[in-house]
Amino acid sequence: MDPVLIAPGLTLTTALYETAAAGVDAYAADRAPLSWEQFTAPMSWWLIPDGSGRLSKSELTLTEGRDRTVKINFWHAPDIRGTDGPLPHSHPWPFESRILAGGYSEDRYLLLVDDQVHAETGREHRQGSANTVDRDLYHEVTELHSAPGATVTLMLCGRGEHGTWGYLDPATGTLTPPQRDALFPERLRALNPHR
Repeated sequence: MDPVLIAPGLTLTTALYETAAAGVDAYAADRAPLSWEQFTAPMSWWLIPDGSGRLSKSELTLTEGRDRTVKINFWHAPDIRGTDGPLPHSHPWPFESRILAGGYSEDRYLLLVDDQVHAETGREHRQGSANTVDRDLYHEVTELHSAPGATVTLMLCGRGEHGTWGYLDPATGTLTPPQRDALFPERLRALNPHR
C-alpha cells in the first residue's frame, strides 16, 4: 500500500496502519477490523492545532458518543498549554490511553484539600503500556519519546460530561474552566484543507 497524504503534516503509511489496526484488534475489538479504506479516508481525520496554530496531534475517531469514544491519535508535539509554566488540564471523561508506538512523558497533578496540589512529574508511558486518566486528574504531556507523528495511542474514553473539564494552576490550586478561543476554528480549518 502506498503512502497516502491526508493533509500537510499527515502522511499515512502501511507501518502506521498496521500499528493502528493491531491496537484496534487488541483493545477495541468491537471496532475491528480497521480497514485500510477507513484508515485513509481523509474526512475521518482531524489535525488538531496547538495554541499557536502548529500541528499538535492527528485524530481518527472510530466511534463517538456520550458513553464511549474510541480514537487513534498520532502525536506531533507535547500537549503543553501554559506559556509561563505548567497549565495542566483535565478531561470531560475518564480514559485509558494505550501506547501503540513510541511513548511520552507526562506530569500529573491532583487537587487536594485546602487548594493544595500534589504533583507527580516525569511519568513515562512507553509502547505496550496503558495510561489511565480519571476525570479529576490534571495533566500535561511534556515530551514525546519519538519523532513527531511516530507516537501512536488508542484512546478508550468512558462516559463524558459536557463542560466538566478545565485547567489547574499548580501554584495556587485555582481551577479555571476552558475559555473559548476565537481563533481556534480558523487554526483548525488551516490544518484541515481536506475537510
